[in-house]
Amino acid sequence: MQNYDFLIIGSNGLLGSKLVKNLLKMNVKFYTVARDKSDFNIDLNYYKKLNRLFLENKFKIVVNCAAIVDINFCEYQKKEAAKINTKLVKYLSEKSKMYKYKLVQISTDHVYGGNKKKSNKEISKLFPVNYYAKTKIDAEKFLLKLKKFLIIRTNFTGRKKNSLIDWIIRNIRKKKNIYLFNDMHTSTLDVDTCSKFIIKLSMINSKGIFNLGSRDVLSKENFGVKVAKYLKKKIIYQSTSCDIQKVKRGKYLGLDVKKIEKKLGCKMPTSNRSIVNLLKEYK
Repeated sequence: MQNYDFLIIGSNGLLGSKLVKNLLKMNVKFYTVARDKSDFNIDLNYYKKLNRLFLENKFKIVVNCAAIVDINFCEYQKKEAAKINTKLVKYLSEKSKMYKYKLVQISTDHVYGGNKKKSNKEISKLFPVNYYAKTKIDAEKFLLKLKKFLIIRTNFTGRKKNSLIDWIIRNIRKKKNIYLFNDMHTSTLDVDTCSKFIIKLSMINSKGIFNLGSRDVLSKENFGVKVAKYLKKKIIYQSTSCDIQKVKRGKYLGLDVKKIEKKLGCKMPTSNRSIVNLLKEYK
């Protein structure tokens, strides 16, 4: 039996690939799971095939980055969305009880009901405004009875096709008119910083639910405008409500990050710092 510090599930995704990149810089032993180009290639729709992996290896920390995050897909393909976003998490929670590993579930700011007057705390009301949010809220419930777990509610972006930052920069360069939401507010982090904090929080004596985001809150419109400002480029856009989307979105998803700052003994970056970090990847 092989011993590993980390198992990264969904290692080819935006967050998973950054976790791998940062773990490679550390003196830790880790194993990866993805559809392809990983240590254990698997279609996670058939997640029970992971049984052999847990029988043959011992993991201290399992980080589940696997998720279907396309909100429209989740709304119209509920069975497929629930299989990855909820049932896989239930399975990993059951295995955590058996094999005594710490399960780290990457959740989302979309679980919050939202209040425009203040940022959401970990104890704030949860409200599934769409089916994606429901699958993530349902998934969290399976971890709450575990002895060793982390639920990380976060919002991040990075250089990957169709990500928020990639979409904004691509359309700035093409001088294409886009819609930016003036009423959807988030505490978006750059994915590299997000991954580093996840690793740090996972490796210390930590348990429970933590918000992980920038220290401040920006609307999607202001985020796009700031990106253009730092690029010294003109952005052509129309300011609009996120209500134009076919599937409803949460609007006030800002994160209160005081709990994680206290636990790690450091301050989360501002949205400005996150944007600067993101743009370094495009130079």
